[in-house]
Amino acid sequence: IYRPLLISVLLLLSIFVPNSAFTAKAETISRDLMNWQPLVSKRVHVEPKSLLESAPRLAKDEDYLKAVQKTWDEELSERRQDGPESEFTRCTYRDEDGVELFGLLVRRTNQRHLGGKIPGVLFFHTGAGPHDICLHWKADSLVTNDDVFPEGCIVLLADMLSDDCGWGWSPDRTHYNEVRSRLLAADDATNVRFNLRKRLNAAIDAIMSLDEVDPTRLSALGWCLGGHSVLELSRMKHPGMRSMFTYHGVFDNVPPPPSRAPEISGESCQVLVCNGAEDPFVPREALKNGVATMSAFGCNVELMDIQGARHGFTNPGQDFNPNEAFAFHAEAASTAWTATQSLLKTTLNNTLTHGGSSSK
Repeated sequence: IYRPLLISVLLLLSIFVPNSAFTAKAETISRDLMNWQPLVSKRVHVEPKSLLESAPRLAKDEDYLKAVQKTWDEELSERRQDGPESEFTRCTYRDEDGVELFGLLVRRTNQRHLGGKIPGVLFFHTGAGPHDICLHWKADSLVTNDDVFPEGCIVLLADMLSDDCGWGWSPDRTHYNEVRSRLLAADDATNVRFNLRKRLNAAIDAIMSLDEVDPTRLSALGWCLGGHSVLELSRMKHPGMRSMFTYHGVFDNVPPPPSRAPEISGESCQVLVCNGAEDPFVPREALKNGVATMSAFGCNVELMDIQGARHGFTNPGQDFNPNEAFAFHAEAASTAWTATQSLLKTTLNNTLTHGGSSSK
């Protein structure tokens, strides 16, 4: 008796929400429409200690956090003073098993006033989980770039772990390793990673449920563990996915590509693999299998194998990682990000056709 009445009341209330131009299907994604906050002032111009003590946790330690803040602030100083700014809100959504996932949406501060359909960009995180100040920086960098996105875009920092508080930063990797193992488990007969696909489909459904997102203009960026997400997306052949990117993406235990190429239809997705040539976590055979698999499933793949770059080369915080396998490489990071912006502009610009670059 009361459920239909409650739904009717909620629908009526939604009409009067000042920010209702930015709405989503309640069953797909949930967020506080009144709680958009300025990203830069909440992340760069604050004391690191307060972010380390916040929930969710956003960094490994103070050195990591300060390094990202410093690089982010340097980038801000080079932007136009009258350029776009960004804002964020936390969101939750669920996969088909009902597992709650904890994401972050980032957009321009004036996006709700512009109207029209805009591209949707998915971020897939490292083994540290979705709550990473480095990903906040990269999201801010994208949504405020009015050369790449003249009409704006919205970024969803997807959660692949069901991490509500930042437990991905824990030095005890027992729980993470268990979750990772389940996530990447492959079917013996098909090599399909069904658990991973459930999380990927949940992220895609979440961003496509936003009224302002153009479902035919999607992109995905994956760091480290996120390489597996991009690889599996290439096998899924989502029709709206125009471009994908990996940065020091790992492809461990990826089987060789199919001996017989699957039937491919529709437009090709452009993929840029940004790999550190000195990365010990990405053996050459695994990299070869990853690139060959994406190509076998119809993607146009370019491999950017950057000499001198190690694991985590895009992240300033890795300068403070005692593990010598990790290191920030400013030149490599800049080269990869410039190439990323160029391909995003080509593939997600509404005035351009889907596709257009060749395999390399």
